[in-house]
Amino acid sequence: KIIKKYINQFKELTFQERLDLSYKFYTSDNITLTSFGLKLLELSLFDIQPQNFKLLDEILNHFMGWGPTDSFSLYIMQPLLRRYPNEVKKLLEKWNLSKQIWKKRTSVVSFTRKIGAEGEYIDFLLKLCNNLIWDKEDLIRKAVGWALKDNMVGKNRHKVLNYVKELRKMGVSSTITLYAIRNVKGKEREEILKIKPVK
Repeated sequence: KIIKKYINQFKELTFQERLDLSYKFYTSDNITLTSFGLKLLELSLFDIQPQNFKLLDEILNHFMGWGPTDSFSLYIMQPLLRRYPNEVKKLLEKWNLSKQIWKKRTSVVSFTRKIGAEGEYIDFLLKLCNNLIWDKEDLIRKAVGWALKDNMVGKNRHKVLNYVKELRKMGVSSTITLYAIRNVKGKEREEILKIKPVK
């Protein structure tokens, strides 16, 4: 309700003013205020360019939970990935290797839902997932499983299924593989579940 009340004033701000205010919201140590930061970034999507990615990197240093992380991945990083694929992939690759949990989660959640269904980045995604399959954080494992599940459609289904089978043979956490095959049914699912780690 508050965002709706002030949305016109947000729109009247200059691009730099929106970025500055978004930064203040994200770095406020108040998880509720990140919704305002997100809205300001959404209003600025057509103005954000690769030279502004340093600010996005800094914002992620202050994330406090999976909710703001996933919203940021879906509503900011996905549109930017469509506009600047090479630059965004480079940024996500950097985050993928970070020690910071929310940067790692963003690196793969950015390839879920519509982006995942399109399957344009499957090889790049599998590379990112491979870097995180042994991560000890449950929220990272779930993110990897989610990304695999959403990319297991259309032309990529066979490739992702084979990858999941290899993960089963490697003894990777079932948190990843079970999430990945959530929509796989019947005999096909049973066959995957029968796969045991190769000693």
